[in-house]
Amino acid sequence: MKLTALVRTTFVIALTSLCAQDLLAATANEIYNRSRQNVLVLEGLDAQDKIQVQASATSLGNDAAITQCDLLGTADKWVVIQDRHVFSAYPRQRDEARNLCRLDVPGLRSAQLSVVPFEEVRVGQRVYAIGNALGLGLSLSEGLVSGIREIGGESWIQTTAALAPGSEGGALFDENGRLLGMTDYRKRDGQNINFAAPAAWLPQIVERAGFSNAFGKLQSEAANLAQAGNWKALAELATDWSRRQPGNHEPWLWLGLASEGRQDWPAAVDAYGKSLARMPASVSITLALVRNQLRLNQAEKALDVLHAAIEQNREIADLWFAQGVAEQILGRADASEKSFRKAVELDPVDAKAWERLFDNALNRRDFQSARQAAAHLTEIGPERPDYWLRLAQAYTSLGLPNRALRAADRAARIAPDNGNTHVWRGTALIQLRAYGLAIEALKRGISANPGRPDWAWEQLANAYYQLSLYPEAIAAQREAIKRAPKQDSYQAELGVMLKDDGQDAEALSLFEALRAKYPDDPFPWRQIGFVQAKTGHYAEAITALEQSLRLAPDQAKVWHALGETYARADRPDDVHRVYQRLRALDGVHAEQFYRDYVFPMEAQP
Repeated sequence: MKLTALVRTTFVIALTSLCAQDLLAATANEIYNRSRQNVLVLEGLDAQDKIQVQASATSLGNDAAITQCDLLGTADKWVVIQDRHVFSAYPRQRDEARNLCRLDVPGLRSAQLSVVPFEEVRVGQRVYAIGNALGLGLSLSEGLVSGIREIGGESWIQTTAALAPGSEGGALFDENGRLLGMTDYRKRDGQNINFAAPAAWLPQIVERAGFSNAFGKLQSEAANLAQAGNWKALAELATDWSRRQPGNHEPWLWLGLASEGRQDWPAAVDAYGKSLARMPASVSITLALVRNQLRLNQAEKALDVLHAAIEQNREIADLWFAQGVAEQILGRADASEKSFRKAVELDPVDAKAWERLFDNALNRRDFQSARQAAAHLTEIGPERPDYWLRLAQAYTSLGLPNRALRAADRAARIAPDNGNTHVWRGTALIQLRAYGLAIEALKRGISANPGRPDWAWEQLANAYYQLSLYPEAIAAQREAIKRAPKQDSYQAELGVMLKDDGQDAEALSLFEALRAKYPDDPFPWRQIGFVQAKTGHYAEAITALEQSLRLAPDQAKVWHALGETYARADRPDDVHRVYQRLRALDGVHAEQFYRDYVFPMEAQP
């Protein structure tokens, strides 16, 4: 008998012989203890014996194991570890098309495994995965067979058993401890959706050794074209591939990617839709389809796709996040918030969901929730200066400048040349009334090109204004307007600065323009009233101040200004009316107003 035939015969016997095990359903602990000798830690070493790769292998009996072929080109030599015993491993036969390789492991001793015939695999049956997840040693996870999926013309076992990098090459067992498949982390298609090569393939490795891997070559060629950004060639390859394998989802997936690269969003939606129809359980394809639907403002259609996916995969955070984005686009704030909350409940380190929750909280002025979201972000990414700046922003909005300054200082230590860090330091220092230090920080931030130069200039103007340095404040505010000419709040602030600097004509012009644009806003009306009163135009001032109070009746400062103007216009009855209104509204203003205007009138003979 030839050596190859002898190896093949021995290998097949090792896989198909029934071990002396009870085939009654076993507990997870029993399956782990029974099978742990057959699942091995696989390590790839360089010439200096430093570990380069950590993965898994499955022993099929004495002196033999299997793992994934694509691992084996990444190290100079290989070892397997079984209960702290280290054995040299030598790659032998390779089934490239299925990515399965046999290892010779001289001296390895383990029980022979019972193999589940493929036709006995049932969707819904309980399974257990054992592997070297994350290189931390063997661990067990539990799940179900969730489907039999066609990939590259072959039927793979899809499972909900959790896998992680390092699990590839590990074993998937049924509830009786029989070998159901070999896990393949790299074929995973979304959180909690993973695959295994059927164990029934394993006896075929020797006879299939050397088979060409046409599917693998197509994948490799497509990946190279995508990496090079050659979207036209990728589209042509994928189109031809789809004609030759019309039932395969892969070519449509690559065609979707090529369409995205060419920014042809309708074509991307069409391609990803066809890919999803052939692989309906795929989370990654679902998300790709939704991403492009949102680009086309098809939020309702995206929600339909997401609702169907979430119904089948309720524990996948990325689906909930995408649903939150779609709801946000449609202006459904409450539904969006619930989806983002669900995403972080499932994945507490989902930074992108926490970022959305932070932004939502700011928009509704819920600064305490914004602070909580920012605090989570700083825990997830403590090296990210932008996360510390979000925390600084939340503390600033809460009126806690000391904490805001500490957060901004932390960001500045991480990124000392980042202009945003110094701008937020300046903002906190303004709240602390350390205006000189604030001006220094803001100037440094502006010179380092911050993300919002207009806002940085506006903050600098504010610091100058607080010091009554009106020319400097006005110059800085004009710089802010130059960078954001449509920001009407900047125009309003400039008007106040001009008014306080005595440039009444230009201030009045700005306020009148704002009044025309926002006739129901009390701000321009009261500012017009202040300027007109200041320049002795009492009738015009009274008209403007009265209108401001009609729009917002609780403005104590405006009532005070109106009463003062009534006094100057010699309208004593109206002065007394204002005093009574101030007594009900603000005792401090009322007392001051009485001393300044009411008492002098009453004291007259």
